[in-house]
Amino acid sequence: MPEINPTGSPDRSAGNARHARFARLRPFLTAIAALSLIGGGTASSILAVDGRAGSAGVGATGSGASASAVATVARNATSAVVIPNRRPGPVTQTPHRDAEHAKTVKAAKPKTTHRSPAASRPTYRGTNHVWIPSLGVNRSVGFFSCSRSAEPSNYVYRWGCAGRNNVYLLGHAWGVFKPLHDAYYNGRLRAGMQVVYADGSGRVHAYRVQWWKVVAPTTAASWAWASLSRPGMTLQTCIGSKSQYRLMVRLSRVW
Repeated sequence: MPEINPTGSPDRSAGNARHARFARLRPFLTAIAALSLIGGGTASSILAVDGRAGSAGVGATGSGASASAVATVARNATSAVVIPNRRPGPVTQTPHRDAEHAKTVKAAKPKTTHRSPAASRPTYRGTNHVWIPSLGVNRSVGFFSCSRSAEPSNYVYRWGCAGRNNVYLLGHAWGVFKPLHDAYYNGRLRAGMQVVYADGSGRVHAYRVQWWKVVAPTTAASWAWASLSRPGMTLQTCIGSKSQYRLMVRLSRVW
């Protein structure tokens, strides 16, 4: 019941004073209630203001309660509780450092190495030797003189009857030049096929196939071993069911 002043009307100043005291005590009472809930409602979960275990009711008189007491209770509670005094603001997500780094780092461009044709060539060394890489031919070369009457053995020979600028190599179709013989029949003999030759002084040159022709072994085919205006090569082997024909392959020097 409100107090009555001498004039018989309610004393509003007294009610205002009690309301002000309650407002000052509200933060303190709120903290105690929260700590009691976290501790399961037991008195042992609440500490007194001076840090010693106290009873369920922690006293505060009149205007002595303040926000500092609330802070002390929160620090000494066995179960810490953070009660925000205001609503949290909007959460701003910071981009991951790796994502930011990816934006600033440009992709590395592959390095392009320019090589001269000479630098990109396979290395061939030797003397009196022939290589046909695409056919797997890797043979030493002997010399067959123009005056020799004996049959050639199973070797690659450089024929001495050939003219100037014409490296003339011959071999048996069933032996050392069988890959060349087979290439003619299975279609692997192609224009542009490379042949590498090392002469008796160790000078190495490469040749490429220009064309080929099948002829009878007569003097009508003397153009095959004649001199050439430019450095070139001729390959000869036998073809036919009885080796009755000759395959003549003409090449030009490329380096």
